[in-house]
Amino acid sequence: MIGVYDYIVVGSGAGGATLANELSAAGKRVLVLEKGREMRPGSESKAYSVIKSEVEIWLAECLGGTTTVSMGNAVRSNLGKRLAPFFDEAEGELGVTPMPIEKMGPISRQMLDLSGEWVLMPKCIDFSKCKSCGSCAYGCPHGAKWSSRRYIAKAESRGCKVATGTQVKKLVLKSGRACGVELADGKTCNSQGVVLAAGAIETPRILIRSGIEAGDGLFADTFITVGGLKERSFFNREVGMPFYLMRDGYLISPHYSSLLQAQLHSKGIACSPGEIVGFMVKIRDEPSGKVTDSKVVKWCTPKDIEILKKGRSEAKGLLLKLGVNEETLVESHIRGVHPGGTCHDLVRSIEEPYTDFEGLFISDASIIPGAFGLPPILTIIACAKRASSVILGMN
Repeated sequence: MIGVYDYIVVGSGAGGATLANELSAAGKRVLVLEKGREMRPGSESKAYSVIKSEVEIWLAECLGGTTTVSMGNAVRSNLGKRLAPFFDEAEGELGVTPMPIEKMGPISRQMLDLSGEWVLMPKCIDFSKCKSCGSCAYGCPHGAKWSSRRYIAKAESRGCKVATGTQVKKLVLKSGRACGVELADGKTCNSQGVVLAAGAIETPRILIRSGIEAGDGLFADTFITVGGLKERSFFNREVGMPFYLMRDGYLISPHYSSLLQAQLHSKGIACSPGEIVGFMVKIRDEPSGKVTDSKVVKWCTPKDIEILKKGRSEAKGLLLKLGVNEETLVESHIRGVHPGGTCHDLVRSIEEPYTDFEGLFISDASIIPGAFGLPPILTIIACAKRASSVILGMN
């Protein structure tokens, strides 16, 4: 890590890896600092970090961040008009394509027949390599699913330096300018600019430790999985979330959760993973949470609970139409997997990611102003590409 850098990028997930790739492609000297370790492909679920709160938040702390354990969903949002060309660019680089019906398993195809309103999920998966093994959320063992590690590898080939297992404590600020970072071990890395892309939990914590107020407005794409038993379905071996229904305030998509087995056992129902089928109900939750340096608090508002109730009812109806025994219906506890919103008021907009401090930029889910109810990875990448154009245009 010793050297002189143009930019330090904190975090290697969707935002950080994109910035590292774009800036290094422009000839900038870049250092990426990643808190987590590099994991063997297919074992990234071992890097899951679970944050306990009313809404339990799951994320992965490793090289590539939560992109390594995503479902490969790559959906556009409509959050910024100037993001359109960057969405185009990202979709081309990630190889985004609608989920092929021929790659769906038998239960997913049965689910597809339950409604004419399903939308095929855009996926950043190379289906010529995909084994439809159902392992997306654990880390793809076949190299079929895109993760931001690919951008990191490209950046390294251009001279970018990457340090894993390296936690940033705070920013180095001098006369209103960000000129480096201080690490947890007390060492300092210097640069002409800093991009915070450590995610909606760690980015505000770095800012707080730097004396900058942050952390309010946390949303988490709150969701539950509703499921039951269907004999010899082997739904756990199918590609997750192959299509979705978008409702007013919530999304429904086929989803296997291993947590449902324990719920069934608690009801005295013995079963194997291969018998469980389910639907995710993911809501556009209100930004009710808060991140501090020592804790994360996220709860469901009365509106969130009402929307979850509507989604739960629809999901149960779909499961019954599928032939699931009503007595076996259970649901997971409330979780969140896409935290965001905790720094949105520190940047001008998601299209203008600079802050009041010269040389300091933020480009991750923390700058998204609120939940939009769709998987966010493609939006984060588009924002990061826009951020790189802004940064390079300022030089």
